[in-house]
Amino acid sequence: MKILTILLFFLIGVNSDDSAVEASYSILFSVANAGFEVEGTIQLQVAEIRFDPANLRGSYIYATADPSTIKTGISIRDKHLKRSDYLDVGTYPQIALRSKDFRKKGRDNFVGRFDLTIKGVTKEITIPLTRKKENNIVRYEARFEINRIDFNIGAESVTLADVVNITVTAVVPNP
Repeated sequence: MKILTILLFFLIGVNSDDSAVEASYSILFSVANAGFEVEGTIQLQVAEIRFDPANLRGSYIYATADPSTIKTGISIRDKHLKRSDYLDVGTYPQIALRSKDFRKKGRDNFVGRFDLTIKGVTKEITIPLTRKKENNIVRYEARFEINRIDFNIGAESVTLADVVNITVTAVVPNP
């Protein structure tokens, strides 16, 4: 089992030399707003990943993301999302995700139970995860959704959807 400790997570990059692969990561989100899909990214601060399909009981994921790094492609919107009524980055400088356990759901499919903390609110969420080996790398992908109202991100709105879709991708060297 390989332990990865990652600093400054967001898109470190995959080396074009196939003999030496560096880890790369992305955190993407989308939410419907006024009939349009708003997409964005948030950078990871730190992560500890111990994932072994043969030892799910011993597997563990802990990660924090930096909400002040939110990018949607429109700087005025990004500033608004950092304010106290949304992510309140001055008071809550990190989003934390900590695994509780994992179950195998198929050949390359797993489900994890996690505690997600945003703005001081912790909720248990279930996250489906795929793991695929590709030559000298392992690709992990998790797609899940959260209700932003559960985490006090903005208020109820007729124009802004409550559900935020999140995709996390990790590409790491094959152990």
